[in-house]
Amino acid sequence: MSKHNSGLHYVKKAEENGLRVISGKGDHAKIVAPAGRGYMIIPLHRELSNGTEYAIKKWFKSLGILLLLIVLLIKLF
Repeated sequence: MSKHNSGLHYVKKAEENGLRVISGKGDHAKIVAPAGRGYMIIPLHRELSNGTEYAIKKWFKSLGILLLLIVLLIKLF
């Protein structure tokens, strides 16, 4: 059985890639995407379930192109 990443791992990756953590309640953190692209609630558990990890990765992947464009625009100006 493969080891799953923790919720904190994904929160750190989100911050490294320009997403903001705007709030947290209990053992959950709310991550907001730039330009009104929505938000994701990430549980800060030691290990996440398969479905939770899949949903987080899918959301990050959908933001990938947007994040790349924003980083390029910031570097140009």
